[in-house]
Amino acid sequence: MAPRGRLAAIVSAAVLTLQCVLPIRGLVLRDRNSSRAAAANSSLVVSKNHTAAASENHTARDRHLQSCLAGQRIVFIGPSTSKFDYIALAYFAEYGRWPIEDQVVISNGATGPNPLYEWNVRNALKAGQWLPPEIKTVNAVPGCIAGGGTETFMRYTNHIMNAHEVCDCHQNGNWKGVGDWYNSTENRVYLNGNTMLSYFQWFGDTVSPRGTIDMSPLLAPTTPQAVNLQCPVGQFPGKWAWTLPLTDFLNNVVKYTNPTHLIISAAFWPTKPEDTARWEALAQAGANAVSGSGGQVYWRTTPQRTDHAQTDPASSVDTSPFVRHGWKIYDARGIVSQFQGARNNDEIFYDFTHLRPAPASFLGQTWLQQNVCPAVAR
Repeated sequence: MAPRGRLAAIVSAAVLTLQCVLPIRGLVLRDRNSSRAAAANSSLVVSKNHTAAASENHTARDRHLQSCLAGQRIVFIGPSTSKFDYIALAYFAEYGRWPIEDQVVISNGATGPNPLYEWNVRNALKAGQWLPPEIKTVNAVPGCIAGGGTETFMRYTNHIMNAHEVCDCHQNGNWKGVGDWYNSTENRVYLNGNTMLSYFQWFGDTVSPRGTIDMSPLLAPTTPQAVNLQCPVGQFPGKWAWTLPLTDFLNNVVKYTNPTHLIISAAFWPTKPEDTARWEALAQAGANAVSGSGGQVYWRTTPQRTDHAQTDPASSVDTSPFVRHGWKIYDARGIVSQFQGARNNDEIFYDFTHLRPAPASFLGQTWLQQNVCPAVAR
């Protein structure tokens, strides 16, 4: 089949690494806006011990916050920390509540492990805890490479979005250090009515945006088209369909989505803060990506544990080119520090980098209030 879709054309024209582009039909895009109101009993992120009056206030606030997502087109680009920003917000969009508890509401009113950490799902599987049958059953497809426990996590996080998410996702093997060791790709698009949320993987200097399928038909601002994955979620067909430098991806793909908000982070992955030309080019590309939509682009700072020295190169990047080109600084580090207060680091972080559900949800809620629904009382 001849290549088709926007990414195919862009990558081919740039003489980049197009290898195969897949058919773009099959997924049913359903409008589930009416289902959102059914999941309105949300919890306040800051504390689990609420008075009845406070709980009612928080429920009303979350209903309003959720309604503010209508018409928004929010794009996250970065490593796993950005992915969990996306998952927290997509879960809130789907269920009308933030994923705070160890066991959260999932499809059909069941409960399952909190999706904001891979090992929550993997440990539940190892312990023999209940998971939806669709999650535990491996769909072995000839020519597709399985992903083990990570595949289960990817199936689970995709499944709980109730057919509103397409996940071009795979990672083979556990973490063993910085490097392109895992055949990792993770691109997610959540569509629910006129709300579009998406996440695209970028590992700094190590891995550029790439994928096994052209996702651009899903990103069309007016008439998104369904796509078919060659392999089940979490499995890998053995080659990439496309790969693009981040600036090209922003200029040619993200711009096409008409983003209302674009959030970019390098976090802990290797980058070169001293490469001023590189950051100037990124600043220009980010501004260009939102120029047609009148959207806003953000540079996300990196929440970090306080029991070690600063370790992320991204915190040393001179942000003045971003500000000069109209970006805003998304002070994720400051927001999480505010939440942490006197709490110890293990109450805030699962590990070296990843936030626990309460601070992760507080971060998402705070950003949403400040940037999408600024009139909502805190």
